[in-house]
Amino acid sequence: MTTGPSKRTDLNGTWRLDKQRGNPSMQGYLETMGVPPLAIEAHEKGEAEHDTIHEITLTESNYKIHKMSRVNDLTLDLILGQEHTKVLEPGSRVKKTLAMSEHKGHVQVVSIMPTMNGVAQVTDIKTLVQEPSGSSSMVQKLIITNQQTSNSHTTIRYYIPHTGKLSAPAATAGGNNRDRFDEFDNDEMEEEED
Repeated sequence: MTTGPSKRTDLNGTWRLDKQRGNPSMQGYLETMGVPPLAIEAHEKGEAEHDTIHEITLTESNYKIHKMSRVNDLTLDLILGQEHTKVLEPGSRVKKTLAMSEHKGHVQVVSIMPTMNGVAQVTDIKTLVQEPSGSSSMVQKLIITNQQTSNSHTTIRYYIPHTGKLSAPAATAGGNNRDRFDEFDNDEMEEEED
């Protein structure tokens, strides 16, 4: 694992979760989503033991992110300003996603999605920050609101630039890149912003 180059001018590139800054735990997010405590405990343990990586491509018209972690191995590819609708299995549960960007150092993705206890709105804002040290960080503000209970939780996570070889995703990772794995359905946790 390599960190660098430390100075970036936009969100494009590979970012690794800085587990020492912000509140990187996803516990409050997952509780708001209605995930059972044992699954949350397993998620927290897995995230502590494995890196969380985001590979981002942001243009004037598109936003693409490949999320890799102990839990996720998925790619989201969206046209900015255009709502994307996805039917989740099993059944006919619908997830709606809209990405917007003010500039190449900012992206906001709003999703309305079914959860284990109803429907949630998730707002994921990623912003490039130039640190006083001269290095760059990506700050993720992840806001989830359960529309049935009105419970809400905000998580702030920091990512640092990453270069070098990436490890293969964990065999337990769910998402749309996991065709080579079993049929475990992880769509409800895929918005987790690792």
